[in-house]
Amino acid sequence: MVKISQIKYTRPDKQQLLDKAKEFKQRLDNAQSVEEFMQVHQEYKDYFEKIGTNIRIAFIRFTQDTTNEFYAAEQDYLDEVGPEISVATAEISKCYLYSKFRPELEKIFPPVLFTNLQMEVDANDPRLIDLRVEQNKLTTSYTKLVSGIVIDFNGEKLPLSGIRKYFTDADRNLRKSAYTAFGQALEDNKQQLDEIYDNLVKVRTKMGQALGYENFSPLGYLQMQRNCYTKEDIAKFRANVLKYLVPLTQKIRDKVGKELNLGQQYVYDMDVFTAVEPKPIGTPEQIFANASKMYNQMSQETGKLFDTMVECECFDVMSREGKWGGGYCEGLPEYKLPFILSNWNGSAGDIDVLTHEFGHALEFYKSFFIESEFLSSVSMETAEVHSMSMEFLAYPWIDLFFGDMTEQYKLYHIGGAVTFIPYGTIVDYFQQTCYDNPNMTPAERNTFYNQIEKQFIPYMTTEGIPAVQDGRRWQRQAHIYESPFYYIDYCFAQFTALQFLALSQQDYKAAFDKYIKFLDFGGTKTYVELLKECGLASPFEEESFKQVVATVEQILGLN
Repeated sequence: MVKISQIKYTRPDKQQLLDKAKEFKQRLDNAQSVEEFMQVHQEYKDYFEKIGTNIRIAFIRFTQDTTNEFYAAEQDYLDEVGPEISVATAEISKCYLYSKFRPELEKIFPPVLFTNLQMEVDANDPRLIDLRVEQNKLTTSYTKLVSGIVIDFNGEKLPLSGIRKYFTDADRNLRKSAYTAFGQALEDNKQQLDEIYDNLVKVRTKMGQALGYENFSPLGYLQMQRNCYTKEDIAKFRANVLKYLVPLTQKIRDKVGKELNLGQQYVYDMDVFTAVEPKPIGTPEQIFANASKMYNQMSQETGKLFDTMVECECFDVMSREGKWGGGYCEGLPEYKLPFILSNWNGSAGDIDVLTHEFGHALEFYKSFFIESEFLSSVSMETAEVHSMSMEFLAYPWIDLFFGDMTEQYKLYHIGGAVTFIPYGTIVDYFQQTCYDNPNMTPAERNTFYNQIEKQFIPYMTTEGIPAVQDGRRWQRQAHIYESPFYYIDYCFAQFTALQFLALSQQDYKAAFDKYIKFLDFGGTKTYVELLKECGLASPFEEESFKQVVATVEQILGLN
C-alpha cells in the first residue's frame, strides 16, 4: 500500500500538457459515436487524474514546509502554468457542452454537470491567463508571509496557528496576552498585508472587467460554482442571520458571561464557553487510536477509510514552524486516497479539525467512484456540510477524547458552531463589499470591517488589541486572500449541520443514514436540490431560521 511520503513527484511539463489537452479536444470533437466519445473521455480522465495527483503532491509538500526551497519553487512554477492548463481543460469541457452527442451524454451524466461545465468555461477565459498568474503569485506571497510569522510567547516560538491554543485557555489574562501578541504580529506586518490584498482586489477587478463585468463579483460567483443561489439569496440569508441568529448568539454569550463572571466581553473571550477549558486527553497516538475505535464503530466504511489513511500516512496534524497555518483535506485520485493537513495545538479544536476534515475525506473517497466528479466536483457549501455534520455525528464517541469534560466540550462546540455563523457572514459581507467597491482604500476596508463586526457581534469589543481594534482581524482569514467568496459556504453548511445534530439527538441511525445518503449524491445535484432530496430545511427560507433557533435553544437550555 502506497505511503504519501513515498509518492514520486515529477514536474508537469507545460507544453506536453497543453499538447495532450489539444489532442484530447480534437479526438472528442471528431468522435464518430457516443461510445468512441466515452472511450476518449476515459483516457482523458485517467491522464489528468495522474497529472492532478502530481500537482496536489507538490502543494501538499509545499504546505508541509513552506521554507522548503524545492517545493516553494515548484509551487511558483505551478502558479505560473496553472491558468493556462485551466484554460486548456475548459476548452475540453466545451466538447461535452457542444457535442453532437449531447442528448446521449445527458443520459450518462447528471444535468448539473453541464451547468457547472458552462460556469467553468465562462470563468476560464483565455484573456484572464496573465491576470490569474499575477493573482497566484500574490496569494502565494500571502501564504509565505503568514507561514513565516513566528511569535515569541510564554517561553515558546509559535506560528500564528500555534498561538491560537491560548485563545481557549481558562486564564483570562493569558488569553489577553496571547491575543495581544497575535494582534501585534498582524500590526508588524500590516503594510504587506494591506498591499497584498489591495493588489488582489485590483487584479481581480481587472479580471472581471476583462469579461465585461462591472467588477469581480460575477466572475467570483462563477469560480465558486454558485449554481443554485444568487447574491440576492445571500443578502436574504444575511438579513435573517441578523434577525434570528445574532439574538441567539447574544443569549449564548450572556449565559457564558454570567457563568464565568466576565462582565464586558472582549475578543479574547469569544472562544471560551466554560470555566475549565475542555482539552483532548491522551497523546496524539492515543487520540488516533480512539479515532480509529470511533470510526470503526460508526460504520464499516468509515473505519476502513480511517485506518487506511493512517497506514498510508495521510495525516499531518502537528503544528510546527514553517508549516502552512490552516487545515485542509485534499484528494489524490490516482491512489483513491484523501490527505489531511492540520495544526494541532492541544486545544479542543484539534478534535474539531480531525472530525471535520475526515468528513471531507469520506466525501473525497466516495467521489473517486462517481464518474461525473472528475469533470465537475461537489460545490463548496455541499462539501462543508459533509465536514461540519461529521463533527456532530462524532458525539456518541466524544467522551473518548474528553472524558469527564465531555459536556463542557459540547457546550463549547455547539456554542461555537452557532456563534460562528454571524462571523462567517461578516467575512462574506466584507468580501462582497470590497469587490463591489474596488476603489476602497485599505483604511476604508478596515473601517467597514469594524462596523459590521459591531453589528453582527454586538456583545464583543476589540479595544486594546493591536491591529484587531483597527478592524484588521480579517487579515488572519486566509480564505479572504486565497479563495474569494469562499466563506459563506461554511455558514450555509453549519446551518445544515445543526439540523443533522438535531436529527441525531432524536434517532442517531436515521440521522447517520441520511448523512450517508447526502454524501452518496456527491456533486450530482446542487446544494438546494440535495436539501430537498434529503428533507432538510433551506437557509434561504426565514421559517428555517426559526426551526434552527428553537433546536439550539432546547439543546443548550436557553428557553
